[in-house]
Amino acid sequence: MDPQEYIVSQLETLKASVVSDVKPKNDAEMIEAIFTALLSKKFRKFSIPEKNKVIIRAAVEKNIANEEPIKIAWPFGGYKLWRLEEAPESDWAELFTIMYIVRWLKPVAALYPRGVAFTFWVDEVVISRMNNIPQSDLDAYQQSFAKVLTFIEPYLPANLKFEVFLERSQYESNEAFETELAAEMEKLAQTRAANPQPLSDAAMRSIEMNVQLTPERAKDPLWREKVDLMHYAYYNLQESKSRVRKAYTIENITAFTVFFEPNVIPIGSTKTSVAKFWVGVGALQKREDAFIETILSPSQLEKVKAIWEDVKIEGLEGKNFKKIRIVG
Repeated sequence: MDPQEYIVSQLETLKASVVSDVKPKNDAEMIEAIFTALLSKKFRKFSIPEKNKVIIRAAVEKNIANEEPIKIAWPFGGYKLWRLEEAPESDWAELFTIMYIVRWLKPVAALYPRGVAFTFWVDEVVISRMNNIPQSDLDAYQQSFAKVLTFIEPYLPANLKFEVFLERSQYESNEAFETELAAEMEKLAQTRAANPQPLSDAAMRSIEMNVQLTPERAKDPLWREKVDLMHYAYYNLQESKSRVRKAYTIENITAFTVFFEPNVIPIGSTKTSVAKFWVGVGALQKREDAFIETILSPSQLEKVKAIWEDVKIEGLEGKNFKKIRIVG
């Protein structure tokens, strides 16, 4: 089996029906069945504390009581890491993560007629200024990501819907966003001044990896601290806004690679990876006579020996889908 045959076979597998002996007879049984499916150890990468399970179950209960789909959000920056040659467009990492999400949610869609509404919640409104990414690159990413979602649609259960929500839509204009962000940064700066804390080594490494440093910014010895301030001021601004949707912890479940909210289900990005798809690249790892999807972070990419193989899958467009890395 070559890489193209493997990818096509995995896409076709997404169409297969889910067979289950579980037949919920009432709402209580439906809640339990959905809750169990969402927390399946087959997909979950970490154990979930009981207090977090209470929040997740409550979200399921609310969706069912309201006769709505199960609502799940995946927040992310909405860009491709500028360091990667794949930038600024989506690549196999986005496709493989979406395929993994489909596998995770198919049992829920099979159980619950109203299905699942899965939202990619995109924070790109702050990325251009914070990470020095051109808006044209952010736009190119969004266009390519939308094409991946369109490509995967024929392989989905009818009641599993993907959508994209742009955080910038909550502001009247970019100028309004900048004004509100500046106010939050000032408040947070005052708070931090009263109790200054040095950046951790991990925080500094993350900032240095994500920010495309300009000569002008590099002259400022506190540039990392200022990026960190903007980052957390933006989070505070998000929480202070009246939401188009309710806060994640009230009516939504959050899916992500790791924990960061009390309602997160940490499913990773593929069966073998927790690397985030927008700051990594998709690859196939050789497994005997087949493969398995993986996502490589920049540090992993430096360490592996990969070969490129050509791929051409009908309907899958973009510069990053003409070949794929194969790792041993």
